[in-house]
Amino acid sequence: MKYRTKEALVGYLFATPIILTVLIFTIYPIIAAFYYSLTDYQPLEARKFTYTFDPYDALELHTGVLKEEAKDYTVDELKEYFDPVTFVELDVGVKLSEEEKKIVKDYFDSLNLLNDFKEGKLPKQIKISDFMKKYMKGHSERFTKYVPRFVGLQNFKEMFKDMYFYTSFWNALLYSIIVVPIQTLLAIILAVAANSKIRGVNFFKSVFFLPAITSSAALSMIFWLIYSKPGVLNKILLALFGRLGFQPVDYLNEPKVALFAIMAMNIWSTAGYFMVTFLAGLQDIPSSIYEAARIDGATSTQIFWKITIPLLRPQIVFVSIMGTIGCMQVFDQIYFLIRNLRNITISYYIYKNAFEYGKMGYASALAVVLFAVILALSLIQRKVIKEEY
Repeated sequence: MKYRTKEALVGYLFATPIILTVLIFTIYPIIAAFYYSLTDYQPLEARKFTYTFDPYDALELHTGVLKEEAKDYTVDELKEYFDPVTFVELDVGVKLSEEEKKIVKDYFDSLNLLNDFKEGKLPKQIKISDFMKKYMKGHSERFTKYVPRFVGLQNFKEMFKDMYFYTSFWNALLYSIIVVPIQTLLAIILAVAANSKIRGVNFFKSVFFLPAITSSAALSMIFWLIYSKPGVLNKILLALFGRLGFQPVDYLNEPKVALFAIMAMNIWSTAGYFMVTFLAGLQDIPSSIYEAARIDGATSTQIFWKITIPLLRPQIVFVSIMGTIGCMQVFDQIYFLIRNLRNITISYYIYKNAFEYGKMGYASALAVVLFAVILALSLIQRKVIKEEY
């Protein structure tokens, strides 16, 4: 028993870095996303109490009385020029809610601050949280650490009234419906080709897999050169069909074709990656099965659909689930290449709300819904496509 306990402790000791990594970078962000989805968390406000400022400059600006002249005024005279709410919000630089304005109005120690200003006792630089803690007679904890307001299900209610939520969600779903089956079938075909015993097969394997190890930003720039109005694709089509009246198309700025152009790029860049998975599956299939099928007179097409596809079912389940997760979360190609809101996906809309609109709470709610949808789709795929044949 002691040996087993010691063995378990040693095992956990070696696993501790992985366990901590998963807890910090996976479990905690998921829990935080669920929590922030129920708040009005705004990242631009999160550090508002950590900044430092010069209280003398702020008071001089607010009262119009210079630091050197303050000693010539009484505290009551200085108070006539002083409004705590305006001072905190405009001169200190803290955005206040209506509730916080009322708290500052009732509990800010104006007399103590103005007396320190008059006597020159203020520091040259002070952190906002320390300043508020010192000069608030009550409720100072509200101004020392940012705490987002709990709004319950308000973000989710707002989401279902948001037109761009429906647009971005449908785009991501359409993207998955089209890309996943095509890239899966193409990956199987590439794997079958790469598994054949022909000259130069290793070269073709490398070529097929090359897009998977290429930077997404680099691929996006290459396809921007292909898809832009004066790009390669239009030049080729113009040379072939110019006499028939073909006009160049701005594929990335035309809402009706932009998303489909990105789909084509994604299929091309990911099929080679999933090819490796199917290639491993193909090499586990005994060659005797194929030989028996050929002896029975099966054609290549029959062998592919009746033998290869069924025996690759575990890999198909894995690839379809991973492909769906990737497509529902597609972001980088949309970020680099799409410039209109009609073709954005849900992941890109999450990014815009979190980092452009400053609505991290709403973005977290969108992320929670995306998480639920991906989980549901993955479970459905596992039910529909059985791993065992």
